[in-house]
Amino acid sequence: MRCGFLTLLGLLSSSPAIPQESRVIILENADSLVGRVIDGEDARELIGNVRVRQGNLLITCDRALQFLERGTVHLDGRVVMRDDSVTITAPRAVYYRDERKAEVFDSVALFDGRSVLTAQYGRYFMESETAFFHTNVIVEDSVSFVIADSLTYLLPESRALGSGNVAIHSKADDMTIFGGALDHQASGRFSRMTRMPVLVQLDMTDAGTVDTLVVRSAVMESYRDTVRRFVAIDSVRLFRSGLAAIGERVTFYMDGDSMQLRGSPVIWYGETQVSGDSTDVYLTGQKLRHMKVMGDAFTMSRSDSNFPERFDQLAADRLDLLFEDGRLAQVQADSRAISVYHIYEDSLANGLNKSSGDRIVMDFSEGRVASLKIIGGVEGQYVPEPLVRANIDEYRIPGFKWRDDRPMMDLMERQWLTGRKAIN
Repeated sequence: MRCGFLTLLGLLSSSPAIPQESRVIILENADSLVGRVIDGEDARELIGNVRVRQGNLLITCDRALQFLERGTVHLDGRVVMRDDSVTITAPRAVYYRDERKAEVFDSVALFDGRSVLTAQYGRYFMESETAFFHTNVIVEDSVSFVIADSLTYLLPESRALGSGNVAIHSKADDMTIFGGALDHQASGRFSRMTRMPVLVQLDMTDAGTVDTLVVRSAVMESYRDTVRRFVAIDSVRLFRSGLAAIGERVTFYMDGDSMQLRGSPVIWYGETQVSGDSTDVYLTGQKLRHMKVMGDAFTMSRSDSNFPERFDQLAADRLDLLFEDGRLAQVQADSRAISVYHIYEDSLANGLNKSSGDRIVMDFSEGRVASLKIIGGVEGQYVPEPLVRANIDEYRIPGFKWRDDRPMMDLMERQWLTGRKAIN
């Protein structure tokens, strides 16, 4: 039987609480229609080039079975649902007339003109334009893609709420954030990851090697507005090409290749440790260029591998560390500056110099102090080697604390490798 005319397939509700037109499902086409009774309920089976409509929603498929009283339609074979700007495809689905809800199964895909979402299972609510998906969920747009165990997608806001094992990848930066809960707002160009988030970014160095940035924190936020930046909040730990740091808040400026560290951060590079109330770090080609340390600024490093208990130290209200080709070239200490550096002759310890002043400038060569200039309120003393050897702790500047909690790449890399396999 050919049904090329408009045929009413739904029963109209007698309830005044639900408008009648919202309960109508109209058959626009089917190659054949067969009436059936299943478990005492009238049903109609539609076969071949099925095309039905409810309001703005158009559904096409190969076969359909509609239960007339409850208003449920089982759809099978090349199912396509179009509701205004949203299109959903799946091999099979169930549509609920009264709730205006669809359940889709197996290779599910949703298109809304901005993003493509795929999963193994989904539910879509027509009235609120809200979708829920789980199992192998992927959402991709022009700048990023998200993978998640489960995800709620709010179409009017272009907002995705992911949970379980979640990752969001920025295509432009080759940056991926892994975690347990994600709020990704494409229209607002903002993302927030919580539940043990980890960030990994790959950069190609000038030498052609891969430099990897790894960050852990309690919360991670990404902003893609006029100033592209990434913010790690609470218990931040990071590692990047010999540079490591901890702090309470770190802001990365993606275009300027710089970082702001707040909350009494500690930074390590090579064998040097730097601390202060706040620090700004500037890089060029993934190499350190300038480090500004403000408030209770302190830098220290082991002076010689043969004397691991001896540390060269410099403290002031502000430190500026300047680098050339990634190596420390000069340190400028301003306001209440104090320095201690050890002296060696032919690899033998030969005492130390302790100095203070309004400003200290230290130049470095091959990792050691080459020259020192003190400006204003100059005080200094040379301490002979026997006195240094007798009581090394006496010559440590107040505030000295060599830490052993430096973040290490080998501990962070495991989660990165696991996540990379999931994305690939």
